[in-house]
Amino acid sequence: MQNNELKKIYWNDIIDSPLFTAIAQEHIEDMIDYLDGTIKKYKKNETIIHVGDEFRRCGILLDGSLEVSYDTNRFEKHNVNHFYPGQIFGESLALKGIPHSPVQVSALTDSIILFIDLRKLMLSTDRCNKNCLYNHQLILNLMDRMAEQNIFSNLKLRILGQKSLRDRIMIYLTHLHADNPAGAKIPFSQTSLAEFLGVNRSALARELGRMQDEGILTINNKTYRIL
Repeated sequence: MQNNELKKIYWNDIIDSPLFTAIAQEHIEDMIDYLDGTIKKYKKNETIIHVGDEFRRCGILLDGSLEVSYDTNRFEKHNVNHFYPGQIFGESLALKGIPHSPVQVSALTDSIILFIDLRKLMLSTDRCNKNCLYNHQLILNLMDRMAEQNIFSNLKLRILGQKSLRDRIMIYLTHLHADNPAGAKIPFSQTSLAEFLGVNRSALARELGRMQDEGILTINNKTYRIL
């Protein structure tokens, strides 16, 4: 399927991306063309970016789900984050033009991604054409997204800095509960949650069981509620 056909199919998903907030719909297509937008399809379990690959473009996930991870020196996989439709990934690495990616990006399901070249936003105004009219707003949206990512990175550092497994669990769940007091849905499988928290899966399962027995939390499918 050609790029333009995919763009039409996923147009509503594209314009709803936070990267294009406050940009008129009639200008979004021009912006995508200006940023050399390309839509690509990936099969489940396909590696999109390998560790060591060039990371020149950020992606907007239009369909499917992705996992960003890396292997430790002991060849243990460490889950950095999962991404779902509408979310943006790789913006910092792409802006910096990293020649050797420190992470791997894989498709957890069949996925469709719009890749764009953010470095064009850094062109001087005398090299800009009519497609640069919304550069300022796009940069503001990008700054907002990168601020969110910085907050998330600080959360991850705080979690990994805890010696107690229960403290790691509680910090993460408390963060999720701030926006979902009725119960937070974990966006990971328990295996991926263990990787995200940097703990052994069996140890995580035992600790979650103890926390339920002690009346600290309830778990219903993937929804966790602190009591």
